[in-house]
Amino acid sequence: MLPASFRQALDSTEELIVTSREEGREGSVRTWYVVTAAGDLYLFNYAYAVRVQRWRRDPWVRLTIPGTDQSVEGTVHVVDPIGELSTEVTDLVVERWGMWGATTPQGLHRMLRDRSHVLVRVTVP
Repeated sequence: MLPASFRQALDSTEELIVTSREEGREGSVRTWYVVTAAGDLYLFNYAYAVRVQRWRRDPWVRLTIPGTDQSVEGTVHVVDPIGELSTEVTDLVVERWGMWGATTPQGLHRMLRDRSHVLVRVTVP
């Protein structure tokens, strides 16, 4: 669950800076996100992106709200499209990333099943 102050600050931005690490180095990218009503945060990306490869080797991430010093650290968990993908998350992802080919729930499920894309949930301790 995201801290309340961080969750509230998300309302002022459409992007996050996501930092991941590999072999002692950190890399950061801006990315879109979605948050469920319960406060779970999800990221969606091409499965072969450098950041996704980093996440697979080390699931640690830092989420920073651009232009602020507000950040949280967490862990990414790859979502299983068969057993873990709720209707709420599917609808949020399709609405947000529709132009990436996930224009329908079926399209999103196919992209995740075929492993051309990955959906991750970020958990914050």
